[in-house]
Amino acid sequence: VINIAAGETTGTVAVNTPANDVYNNGSTVSTTITGATGGNFENLVPDTTPAVTTITDSVDNTGLTLSASESITEGGSIVYTATLTNAAQTPVTVTLSNGSVINIAAGETTGTVAVNTPANDVYNNGSTVSTTITGATGGNFENLVPDTTPAVTTITD
Repeated sequence: VINIAAGETTGTVAVNTPANDVYNNGSTVSTTITGATGGNFENLVPDTTPAVTTITDSVDNTGLTLSASESITEGGSIVYTATLTNAAQTPVTVTLSNGSVINIAAGETTGTVAVNTPANDVYNNGSTVSTTITGATGGNFENLVPDTTPAVTTITD
């Protein structure tokens, strides 16, 4: 409701927009006058042309990190976990340097995948496996920023 004081020609009202967030959601708001009364006019005719306001989306980052089992025995499985700093609005697909894919469901912040290591054998061959995030899509984030730090697992013999 906008009130115009007697003797004045304009009035204003402030309408709050949704709070800033990390999701893609810029929009346009269109408002029209739906009725006008008062002022002691002979024939008050409101203009029906909408007032249009564009709400731009400021860019906020959402982080994505990768962690892994710290140490496993040869022949075991490495569990990789991708973690978002904000819950996804749509599914997120995270691709790893080892070819594995982690899916994070809408409404969630984490997803996991288990990767088998070579079977135990008679040879001395413990090792270290280093894996990174090579790609990430989805979530409806303004700016999804994958961490490039590798997740490292020691495989003991």
